[in-house]
Amino acid sequence: MPEPVVGSSGDSVLWQEAMMNNKEAVKEMIVNAGHPNHGNASGIGSTSSSLARQDFPKFVQFFRSASPYIEGHRGRTFVIVVPGTVTSNQALLKSVMNDISVLHGLGVKLVLVAGAQVQIDAMLIQSKKQPKYVSGYRITDRATLKIAIEAAGNVRTACEQLLSKGPAIPMIRRHTKGDGEIKFQPALRVVSGNYITAKRRGVVDGTDYEQTGDVRFCLHEDIKRQVDGDNIVILSNLGFTAAGEVLNCNTYDVGLHAAVELNADKLLYLHTEEDAPKGGLPRWLPLSDAQDMLLKRLQVLTNSALSSSDSDDTIDVAEEEEAPALTTSPRLNEEESGTARSKERQAKTARRMLRAMRPFEVVSNVDLWAVSGFSAAVSTCVIACCKGVKRTHLISAQVDGSLLLELYSRDGVGTMISADFYEGIRRALPSDLDSVLALLAPLERAEVLVKRSRDEVAQMLPDFIVVERENKVLACALIVPLGDAADGVAVAELGAFCVDPAFRGSGRGDSMLDYVEQEARQMGIRRLVLLTTRTADWFEQRDFGWSGPAYASILLPERRRVRINPDRNSQLYSKELEAAEDGEEAPGKRIGY
Repeated sequence: MPEPVVGSSGDSVLWQEAMMNNKEAVKEMIVNAGHPNHGNASGIGSTSSSLARQDFPKFVQFFRSASPYIEGHRGRTFVIVVPGTVTSNQALLKSVMNDISVLHGLGVKLVLVAGAQVQIDAMLIQSKKQPKYVSGYRITDRATLKIAIEAAGNVRTACEQLLSKGPAIPMIRRHTKGDGEIKFQPALRVVSGNYITAKRRGVVDGTDYEQTGDVRFCLHEDIKRQVDGDNIVILSNLGFTAAGEVLNCNTYDVGLHAAVELNADKLLYLHTEEDAPKGGLPRWLPLSDAQDMLLKRLQVLTNSALSSSDSDDTIDVAEEEEAPALTTSPRLNEEESGTARSKERQAKTARRMLRAMRPFEVVSNVDLWAVSGFSAAVSTCVIACCKGVKRTHLISAQVDGSLLLELYSRDGVGTMISADFYEGIRRALPSDLDSVLALLAPLERAEVLVKRSRDEVAQMLPDFIVVERENKVLACALIVPLGDAADGVAVAELGAFCVDPAFRGSGRGDSMLDYVEQEARQMGIRRLVLLTTRTADWFEQRDFGWSGPAYASILLPERRRVRINPDRNSQLYSKELEAAEDGEEAPGKRIGY
């Protein structure tokens, strides 16, 4: 799910209609927009057929709606992990490479991590060897390492092949200058190499993992030079040691290190039904909720094992609730998962790790996530956010064009995990009265806000939204339902919108406005209005439109208009809100209105 951008509700409705009614046409629009010559940057799935005339309005509307995302993502660095469940499926891989070429054409700097776990397992079975896993890690003997090297090479070559295909010749001739001979060359430049430095995992709890490696770091400066030079970098599951050894590493760990060390703007994991997180993850999962999810799972895992052994040594890591029913980590051996002995071993491992950790270390430990039964993709996304990656995404590769839909539409089609944009935002309490008055006082003295007495503010306090951090109120806003206007639309007034000057420019105002809009929609409000004399610019940039002098506007209910002082000449700004959807997340649990 992308971050919220400015856009009218009307634009959003048309955009959603375009996406629902003609996904293939919209995808073609993106493809044709991606290349400087108006052609598909890689030509995968390209077509020289023209857009149907009846689709012209959708074409125009698409670009208008997607343009903030196109501009926002240009020049950004994205790390995209394509696991073996996707690379082993030729049709899915072709679709994904098509989207990746479009992203490159739209100016995104790309690092791909191509997995080969499925191929390695298949090749081992074909050679009459069983894949071996312990505690979620593959045991890589020398024979397995040879197969891993071969599989990684095959996957890399397949990706390079798909990214090398150029656009259709008729399209080039139509949209480029000159009538000379066209030189044929790969559409995109793709590079790979020994960018991953690893070390042997060694012997852990008596198990020798042989040629399995743990990622130490990636050569991020070298990778950055390549993507800055307009190249796509492909990383694999192979890592290299200073002694010249090749080791088989975990694809998810490679993606995590690459994203963190490159200071990537986004880390995106593709998945299929086979390795998808179970349990119905929301479209947006705040980091704080993800942390709670792990702690609840640990609570159930450790305490159930302890009760089965009649021990009272309970580890209280969270309130005792039912843990999310997520899939067992793909790192875990199928023979081990599900057995009583395995579950007891996992619980003991979790207890041992918990006792050795400080509280803030728990959520960023990849092995603890693994023994708790969460998918590697979910755990790695959360850890990446803990380590500084701003946004991570889980996206199904089985939705055609899913990368484009996730990144260039408002709500996307996957799950985004990020820092909590709405952390500390809540309804005001009686104890907040002095803090709210202190925020409002400077603006009242400057006559930006109408002065209210202490008693008036105290009476209106239940309608205030506040932003709190470390027991300090940093911002506040007032939302008051006004009833129906003359046109029958339910109206609410936004007022007393204030952010502490020390925290302006930090995004808290935008987060609070988003939260207020979500609250209004939950209350059945379809029009949000505000009266202002000095702060119009900020709200206009957030899609509020000027509606004339407030005292004369029919957009306000009559009983509100008669209380406006015409001498103050406050101007009315309004924003139309979409109706809340059935089952929509509570305020603060989704991004944007």
